[in-house]
Amino acid sequence: MSNIDMYRRQMDLTYSEINYLIRLLYATNDQETKNLTLNQLWNKFSHLQFINQLLYNECFQSHMSTPTTLQASQPSIPEAITQQNQTNTPQIEITREQLSEFTGMNGKPAYVAVDEIIYDVTNNAAWSVASHFGLTAGEDLSQEFASCHTGQQWILETLPPVGRLIT
Repeated sequence: MSNIDMYRRQMDLTYSEINYLIRLLYATNDQETKNLTLNQLWNKFSHLQFINQLLYNECFQSHMSTPTTLQASQPSIPEAITQQNQTNTPQIEITREQLSEFTGMNGKPAYVAVDEIIYDVTNNAAWSVASHFGLTAGEDLSQEFASCHTGQQWILETLPPVGRLIT
């Protein structure tokens, strides 16, 4: 199965999950269930955007060179993103106290830390107004990320890393 076919299959599955979540929203009156469902919808939508970008990149690359050249000389898109994040992670070390200043307020960027890596969420739609479902920028959100986004490391791969949190 080609990467394009795999991405399209992932998109189809994600569309089905979004459709289910929308039906669930209409069927429930419980506010907590609605809030959790909206959170899941937001995550699925973000996942869909990520897959769409991968698909676009794959199609763009296939038009720019032959498939044999791509397969022989370039890593797959997910590997390339991971490599890019690993090589582009600045070696700036920031303390928790310094991190707390990056709240997205007063002209400062919005940073969050997850597993000792600090990410810039300033321009991320899920973090509009420097908050995300009651969480605020400027904090270490490792536990919150683990409890809410288990198995969704791809989310972090879409955020630009800016440094390391020192404890």
